[in-house]
Amino acid sequence: MARVPFATRDDLPEHERPIYDRLEQSRGKPVGHIWRALANAPNLLDKILAYADELRQGTTIDKRYRELGVMMVGLVTKSAYEFDHHWNAALKAGVRREQLEALGDYAASPHFDDKERAVLAFAQESTANGEVSDATWDAVRRHFDQREAMELVLTVAWYNNVVRILLPLRIEHEDWFRRM
Repeated sequence: MARVPFATRDDLPEHERPIYDRLEQSRGKPVGHIWRALANAPNLLDKILAYADELRQGTTIDKRYRELGVMMVGLVTKSAYEFDHHWNAALKAGVRREQLEALGDYAASPHFDDKERAVLAFAQESTANGEVSDATWDAVRRHFDQREAMELVLTVAWYNNVVRILLPLRIEHEDWFRRM
């Protein structure tokens, strides 16, 4: 059971309800549990939503690579919520099911190319250690220009932040959620 209530629009003071309206416009209805938990701090939710939306819609990096990085964050941190929700997003972005099933052994799996392995190694190392080796960073830079590399760094960092919200608050799947 979650440690905070899942706020609704009606739970917010009148002057903060436009924030919840922006949330619904961005994320759709029904609103996911993590966002409703964040709505307990609506002023912060507003800024977080803007950042998360920019990562989702304003970046140049191919969505497949972004989702591979996010999936690795979910795997390393053992965050079922993050892993399962982004399983669906990864499939929609073009990541193949056999790749998702082989994430735990990506280095040896024939389902990944060198560019995908560079993303996964970066996400795994930075999530587990906070740092990455020179070899891992060099592999990222061989495949991604400066902007794309920064977008990868910021995406992996953001989703590490997300799981640091999900896990201590014990946020679980919504009743309506189904993994594809």
